Amino acid sequence: MVTSLSVAAALLGDAMLYVVMPSRPELWHLTIIQVGILLSINRLVRLFTNPLSSVFVEKFGIYTPFRVSLLSSLGVLVAYAFSKNFIVLVFARLLWGTCWSTLRLVSQWVASENSTAENLGFNLSSNVSIIRVGSIGGAVFGGVLSDYLGYEAAFIIFGVFTLIGFAAWIRQSTYKNRKQAVVTGRKISGFIHVLRDSRVLILSIASMFGGLVFSGLIGATIGHFLRHRYGLEFDLISITFGVATITGFALGLKSLAEVLVGPFGGYFSDRYGRYKSLVISAALTSLGLLFLGFSNTIFVTFSVLLLVFIAGVMLMMQLLSLLGMIVDDQSRSQVFSVFNTFQDFGSALGPLIGLSLISANLLPALYSISGILLFILIVGACLFLNKDTVGKDPQ
Repeated sequence: MVTSLSVAAALLGDAMLYVVMPSRPELWHLTIIQVGILLSINRLVRLFTNPLSSVFVEKFGIYTPFRVSLLSSLGVLVAYAFSKNFIVLVFARLLWGTCWSTLRLVSQWVASENSTAENLGFNLSSNVSIIRVGSIGGAVFGGVLSDYLGYEAAFIIFGVFTLIGFAAWIRQSTYKNRKQAVVTGRKISGFIHVLRDSRVLILSIASMFGGLVFSGLIGATIGHFLRHRYGLEFDLISITFGVATITGFALGLKSLAEVLVGPFGGYFSDRYGRYKSLVISAALTSLGLLFLGFSNTIFVTFSVLLLVFIAGVMLMMQLLSLLGMIVDDQSRSQVFSVFNTFQDFGSALGPLIGLSLISANLLPALYSISGILLFILIVGACLFLNKDTVGKDPQ
């Protein structure tokens, strides 16, 4: 748990950036196109850093790469807080993408290593849920702190929490003396071999599109969508809220769903069947996306978003559980890394499409189309995978 909590602390600043930057780009003197680039580039770089992180973890163990990544994330927060230079921010986002590759891989490695076939789905989803506590804190409190204290103060506060997480992990980690858990690191070219397994390839493609819709498109564009639809300020129950605060609440709902629904999604998958759970989750996610663009009040919008977030979390947990069923000790880091890389690529496309290439008035149609395509892809993936794994999935 200490590993997951440390990653959650490091995630605070990144979560806040997705709230404040799309809704208030003028704070950094940025255009909305530049915002789309910044919110994508940290994910694009992970196409390269995910395989590298796997090689480093297998060669050097868990302790040193994880420790260096936590410390490096502090430098990223400094850049967010005190730089308005686009190039500096680009390099900060590249560094954060590199850090996240290692932080996420190590947390998945630890959760998988300490699991059995009976609790694998629950443990992997619980790891994701704990990490997303950082997303909730960054989204909700980041938006509020930015509106009332300034975004610089918010990033400094989050930096303190990252330091606390670093100190706790150093003190509690049992991996310090296990630096050579896997003695011989694999070559990056070995990742192509992983994709020869059609199950890994299909699940990775599904993860890519899920990341595009759920994390990339909705996560990055909701602030821009709310500003275009409702304006810079919201008068709710006689209180005026800024758009950054409201966006923070919206993305906080997403992270809250990941925290509360994630373990349930893993348990549901373990208990009732992974394919059945996946199709139901995809259907509900698609239904929510179809209606999102047509909501005409902030309360209706939040209600539909809640459905999308809950069903989307369930969907991603089913994919992760299915992946966990096909990994072994020798391929664990590479399979997870490939899966993460595909998901990151999809997540990176979301901000580019939704912020840099598509105008705000077209976002409702984009949400609806992506929902339909997501459902078709998931059903097709289940039909393909079920032919190879029939009888292995708990029904």
